[in-house]
Amino acid sequence: MDYKFKQENYNFWAGRIKTKPPEQICTNDVELAVLEAKQILSKLRDGTDILEIGCGNGLLYEDIRNQYRVKGYLGTDFVKELIDICKNKIRNKNDEFRQLDMTEVNPETFDKKFDFIISRRAIQNVIDKELQLEVIDNLGYFLQESGLMILVESSQTAQDRINLERDKYGLNPLTPPFHNLFLDDDRLKNQKFENVKLIEISPFSSDFYFITRIIYSRYAKEFLGESPTYEHPLQKIALSMSEKTSTSVYSQIKTYVFQKTL
Repeated sequence: MDYKFKQENYNFWAGRIKTKPPEQICTNDVELAVLEAKQILSKLRDGTDILEIGCGNGLLYEDIRNQYRVKGYLGTDFVKELIDICKNKIRNKNDEFRQLDMTEVNPETFDKKFDFIISRRAIQNVIDKELQLEVIDNLGYFLQESGLMILVESSQTAQDRINLERDKYGLNPLTPPFHNLFLDDDRLKNQKFENVKLIEISPFSSDFYFITRIIYSRYAKEFLGESPTYEHPLQKIALSMSEKTSTSVYSQIKTYVFQKTL
């Protein structure tokens, strides 16, 4: 289906293949990406079938194959150039990569159901709130009865809370990049899906974002006179404190867990 900036979104991700090292093709914040992967990996188990939506250049696939003996894996992405990279990484005859537009998923898309459906910052690339919800529900059709859908996505609800704090100290508001529409937590909580139900929202990165987007941003502006960077020691400290959840409302990246509706 068509949605805002669809072609521009494709071009953006395809273009990063030429300008970024492999670990930065799908994100600039490499160490935060490790924490995101841990959120998904911690919930998987051996002997299962996994569907990944928005597999990028296959970094999470490599982690899965390094840590688990899964029955089979199917990775999909909208960008053909990323899928071409992934096809050179296949480790098992039961693994496959396929170019797929997630907004086109229907009951005929896959010939089996999965124990886990996973994604990292993929749903937020669909710039349409209703279509995001439809994608989640359509994917849920392909969950096994005991299956879980684990989505690590950006939260507009949390970014709004961050901006409330930043405003107190004269910091400019954060906004999503042009190719993202962050998720609305309340909308997800209240949505009546046919195939899945939301059972958990984990604010695992709240402390990280509180330190980096509020404390460090203020420190950089008021005392250093420079823009924040990913290399600053406070960035490293924030990463080491992540997942402690001393705070909870600033987690711009969250884990949304859905269960199959029986």
